[in-house]
Amino acid sequence: MPFRSKNAVVTFKIETTPGVENAPAASTDAVLVENPRATFNPNILQTNEVTGSLDGFGPIVGGMTVGIAFDVLFKGQGAAATPPEFGDMLKACGYSETITTTAVPAAPEALAADGSTTTAILGTSASTTAQIYRGMPINFTGAVAGNSFIADYTTGKLATLTDTLSGALIATSNYQIPANVTYRPGSTSIPAGTLYMYVDGLLYKFVGMRGNVSFSMDSGGIGRFSFNMLGMFLSKTDTAIVTPTYDATRPVPFKNAVLKLDRLARSIQNLSFDSGNSLVNPDNPNALEGFDPTEITNRNITGTINPMETNVSAQDTFTAFRNNTPMQLHARLGSSAGNRMGITFPKALFTGHNHEDRSGLFANQMPFSAIGPDAGVHICFY
Repeated sequence: MPFRSKNAVVTFKIETTPGVENAPAASTDAVLVENPRATFNPNILQTNEVTGSLDGFGPIVGGMTVGIAFDVLFKGQGAAATPPEFGDMLKACGYSETITTTAVPAAPEALAADGSTTTAILGTSASTTAQIYRGMPINFTGAVAGNSFIADYTTGKLATLTDTLSGALIATSNYQIPANVTYRPGSTSIPAGTLYMYVDGLLYKFVGMRGNVSFSMDSGGIGRFSFNMLGMFLSKTDTAIVTPTYDATRPVPFKNAVLKLDRLARSIQNLSFDSGNSLVNPDNPNALEGFDPTEITNRNITGTINPMETNVSAQDTFTAFRNNTPMQLHARLGSSAGNRMGITFPKALFTGHNHEDRSGLFANQMPFSAIGPDAGVHICFY
C-alpha cells in the first residue's frame, strides 16, 4: 500500500532534558508545515579486510543523525500575548522568547519629557532595563499620534523609533506598548525538542532537535520560515495518523504594509534573512548513536533586500555601504490583534550593492549582515 505524503502531521515540544523524549500532543503541539522531509545521515564505515577474494564483507553502518526540513507560514496565533504554534521551534533555533502579557502601561500614560519625531522618552511605568522593549511595537496618542516600533532602548527610557512621526513627541503625548510576543537571538539556555512526524499510518520520532531557520517574504505574497532541524532518530512505528489542532489564523499578505530603511519607505520585491546557525552533534560513545543532542555553536545572521533605485538626495545607501555604516531596517504587516507581525533589524550592515533589472526597472540587490550581540533581528507578534 502506498503512503501519501500529503497525509502528514508534524508535532514539536521542548524537552526538559535535551535528547530525552517529551511526547508532543496533537491537540497542543501540532505545527502546520509545508513539505516536511527527513534526511538520515549515517556514518558509513568502510573496511579494507582481506577475505581471500577481491570482494569484502561490506561497510558498517555506524552512528546516525537526522535532519528534518519544512516550511512554516508567517502568521500569529490570534491572541496578542500568545506565542505562535511554531514558537518552540524558533526557541530551538536559538531565539529567546519574551512574552509581554499586558500592555505597558495598562492604560496610555504621558511621556516623561520632550523627545523628537524619531525618539520618545517613556514615562513612569516604563522599565529602566536597556533594550527590554527593543523590537516591540509602540503606539502614541494625544498631541502627536502614530504607531511605530522600538529599534533601541536605553536605561534612561529613551526609545528610538523605526518611523518618523508627524511631529515631535512632546511630554503631552501618551504612549503604550501593546501586549506581544517577541523573539530575538539568544546565546544561553537554548532548548532542544522532540519532533514527531506522522505520515499516513507511520510515526517517526526524533529527539534532541535544534536547528537553523531562514525567512523570505515577497511584496504582495506571504512570508515563510524555512526550518532545518538536526537531531537523533528515536523510532519508526506503524501508528494511525492523529487529528491535529492548529491556530485558526491565516497568513497576512505583505501588502498595505510597512517597509522602511532608516525610516524611509522603500519599494522592494523581497526581504529575506538566514540565522546562519552552525550545528554540531558532540561525540559521545555513551549515547545511543554515539552522538549527543545537537548544539548551536555559532550564528551569523545575514539577509538581503532589493529596493528600487532612488536619488542620492532621498537616501544614499551606496555611501552607507562604502563607509561601513549600519542602517535600520524594519517591516510590519497585519491589522488584527494577534495576527500582526513586525521584523526589526536595528543594525543592517550592507555588504554589497549590485545592480538588478526588475522587469525593465532599475533596482539594487543589497545583501547585509545583521549585527549586534543577541540583537541582529527581532520578530514580534502582537
